[in-house]
Amino acid sequence: MRTVAIDFGILVAIVSMLVAAGAFLYLVVSFGVMRRHTEPRGWGAFLRAFLHEAVALAWTQPILPLYYFVGRRMGGPRDGRPIIFVHGYFQNRADFVFLARVVARAKLGPIYGFNYDWTRSIARSASRLARFVEDVCRETGEPKVAIVAHSLGGVVALEYLSTLEGAARVDRCVTIASPHAGVLWRGPTFGASSRELRATSEYMRTNPSRALAIPTLSIYSSHDNIVHPSTTSGLVARGGEDERIEGVGHLGLLFSRAVADATVRRLSG
Repeated sequence: MRTVAIDFGILVAIVSMLVAAGAFLYLVVSFGVMRRHTEPRGWGAFLRAFLHEAVALAWTQPILPLYYFVGRRMGGPRDGRPIIFVHGYFQNRADFVFLARVVARAKLGPIYGFNYDWTRSIARSASRLARFVEDVCRETGEPKVAIVAHSLGGVVALEYLSTLEGAARVDRCVTIASPHAGVLWRGPTFGASSRELRATSEYMRTNPSRALAIPTLSIYSSHDNIVHPSTTSGLVARGGEDERIEGVGHLGLLFSRAVADATVRRLSG
């Protein structure tokens, strides 16, 4: 019994070290690549954003496995227009633990977290989102929902909103750090969605020309370490609105008070 306990402890330690190493590699590589595509800034601002992103990672990544099983309901009142959070690439609804708390304190919701297989194509994930929205509408008796989406989730959300069904079910949308015109990353990726997210993909050659059917706000950072340059997140040309946040990293945007306040304002309007 003691041998098993020791072996399990070693296994946990190894997994923890691998996760930590992966997170550190993500930070170093992404922040290094970002510097070539964003406005120059001092080392103090760079390090603050780096550490803020590290804290966001430390907060969310250990609880990712848990949030595959919990978090469908993420707070908010029982009655009202439902709000559905849609996560990004390689993540799940755990990323919204801070934002859901702020939105719930504003007495907005009920709030739901939507999980999907981010390796699938954007169109397939949008179809799954459509089914989730219908389930929420049946459960709550509400005819419309609001969507708040991060990164890839914002692209999935707009794919859903481009359908007649989506435009009829959603009355407002907020995307955060979403690469609506694609990403410049040329390194290895995994899954159909990542290939479609490349700025040079066939999907991205046609996607930016789609006009928005409902009011949509895009919140993005001047120094996003994944989605850059910041113009790739713009929606004004498609009939949406843009709000730029200064100097915050990709996941860190979901733990920014400025982002949370902007989201609450749009959901309350």
